[in-house]
Amino acid sequence: MAEPEFKPDDTPKDLYGPDGQPQFFNDPGMDRFVAVVMNMAQEMWVQEERLMALEGLDASSEDREAKLKQFIDRIFAPLRESGSDES
Repeated sequence: MAEPEFKPDDTPKDLYGPDGQPQFFNDPGMDRFVAVVMNMAQEMWVQEERLMALEGLDASSEDREAKLKQFIDRIFAPLRESGSDES
């Protein structure tokens, strides 16, 4: 597989697997699974924005940003919770 299009000069060499793609977990399947979950979260947010538009919610950009932050906090809550257990 080809090297990623953008690879910063200061990127640690061990961040990329043998296929040239970023690898964050020892199991490449976990990297693919996380990518699936993130794609689903992105699609869910798109649907949320569409729903706000259909309902005629004239939310300000600050309101939309606040909703986005809440959404991201909910998505990543399990990761934050597991980090506190490892102390």
